[in-house]
Amino acid sequence: MGVNATNNLAQRIVESLIGIAEINAVFTSKHEILLKGTPVVSLIGLQGVIESKLQTLGYQAEIISTEPQLVIRLRTLKTIEKTKFPWLNLALFLVTGATTILSGAWQEGVDFFSNPALLLQNPLMVLQAGLPFSLSLLAIMLCHEFGHYSAARINKVNVTLPYFIPAPNLVGTFGAFIRSKSAFINKRQLLDVAAAGPLAGLVISIIILIIGIGGSSFIPLPKPSGNAIYFGESILYKLITFLMKGPTPSGSILASNSIAFAGWVGLLVTMINLLPIGQLDGGHIMYALFGKYQKFLAYMAMIGLLILSFWWIGWALWLIISVILKPAHPPTLMDDIPIGRGRRFIGYLSILAFILCFMPIPIW
Repeated sequence: MGVNATNNLAQRIVESLIGIAEINAVFTSKHEILLKGTPVVSLIGLQGVIESKLQTLGYQAEIISTEPQLVIRLRTLKTIEKTKFPWLNLALFLVTGATTILSGAWQEGVDFFSNPALLLQNPLMVLQAGLPFSLSLLAIMLCHEFGHYSAARINKVNVTLPYFIPAPNLVGTFGAFIRSKSAFINKRQLLDVAAAGPLAGLVISIIILIIGIGGSSFIPLPKPSGNAIYFGESILYKLITFLMKGPTPSGSILASNSIAFAGWVGLLVTMINLLPIGQLDGGHIMYALFGKYQKFLAYMAMIGLLILSFWWIGWALWLIISVILKPAHPPTLMDDIPIGRGRRFIGYLSILAFILCFMPIPIW
């Protein structure tokens, strides 16, 4: 739709609500139109009045906020999605389940790369070896994504179901994401939706780590090898290891099983998601807490990523992603609404989670 057509449509919508609400701002996007203003009639029955007025223009109206200002979401009746079975989401989830099973089996020593026929000759062995890692990692990812999804639904933010991304890598996936079709109305919504994912994922990661580390054992420290891969240990990982196993014996190292490794991946994902950059969860949370100062925190984090990339090349990739996502966070529609003490506590809890999960060099 062109600029003139959009302006004419906005004017017609505003005029249709004269005597019902004084609209002072109109925000348009691909999926919806948001109106912000002040009601001039009683809030009782306001939803029905607005619905009847705007339905004649071909829109479904929904009041999503009344304090401190009225916010109305509009979607065209033609483009309102009918409830469909999420075939794509399910297919991606099942494929990710398969790739994570293969990854877990490989971690347990099932070498189907040198012997691909093994997948057909003894699929049960592959399944038994890979399922513990797959179920553990998928549980973490599901809790993370449905933490976001549930908080979004509670806050009337229009989002999709999670899309899982299968991948032929060490863990069998590139993660998952939820696509938002709504603008955030205020910082309360922003913090609720952003913090729910990593905190929910962290809780299940801790549970899985406790189970995994409990089933792991110490082995003699192997001789240095150019082919060996070492994984960093965060404060939280070291704390759980100490509580479950006690001090590490001299000359030994904990040989983590695949369940513990899935928990470690959960801590890594939590840490990366909580970076205070742009559209990452941490960027949302920092903007909700500190407003325009989030931009400064984002640039400081990017400088940190640049320095750390000399020790782990993965940080260089995340630096590039940070530039693509844009470091600074855009404002919400009503930035002036305070988030309150409870949400501020959740925000600080998220910062603590980042510190406890932080690994300067995750892999070397």
